[in-house]
Amino acid sequence: MPALLKPSLSIAIIRMAIGLVFMAHGAMRLIDYSLPGFGNFLDSKGFPGGFYWAWAVTIFEITGGFLMVIRRVVKIFCIGEIIILITGVITVHFQNGWFVVGYTLGGMEYSVVLITVLIAIYIAERKEERNIRPVL
Repeated sequence: MPALLKPSLSIAIIRMAIGLVFMAHGAMRLIDYSLPGFGNFLDSKGFPGGFYWAWAVTIFEITGGFLMVIRRVVKIFCIGEIIILITGVITVHFQNGWFVVGYTLGGMEYSVVLITVLIAIYIAERKEERNIRPVL
């Protein structure tokens, strides 16, 4: 099996899809010029130099998403993005409840799904690296 499709075809599909999602998420900040607003938001949440953090997160998501698609530094991206998402849950989404839309607005459900997917990708890559074969 080609390295791009490892550790399994199903994980490869999820890894590539999630990489594209993060690439699009970061790129949209550049396309619609919302990066300064994101920086101001980070400043308002107590992050000194929010504009620079906004740039760092945006570049991390675009390049990291691309590297996920081509299966490079996958575990590093997973850990970094999990930290970013947990920070978002703590500073923004938790206070809005669970649901992103519907019963509440702006909640944490989507972030929790992304974190779960990133953890699954990380575990699969780690097992592949250590040559651990699934029991089932």
